[in-house]
Amino acid sequence: MRTPTLDTLATEQLDIHFGQLEDRLSHDYTDVTRTRLHDLVSRERARFTGARIHAFVPILVERAVRTTLTTPPGKHRRA
Repeated sequence: MRTPTLDTLATEQLDIHFGQLEDRLSHDYTDVTRTRLHDLVSRERARFTGARIHAFVPILVERAVRTTLTTPPGKHRRA
């Protein structure tokens, strides 16, 4: 049996946070499929893969996804 490392524990915690985030988004954006929400969250989460500190990643991902979902079609947000 392997002993979990801090990285493993941190990743598991982030996975929990992102699951809760998808639940909140699903509740707030009932017209968006769960698959699309998951794809948006995954895409934004991937932007922070190399980050040294992950404490604020769920907040940043949530803000980016909400911005994407509330930006009218044809209007692009700045990257």
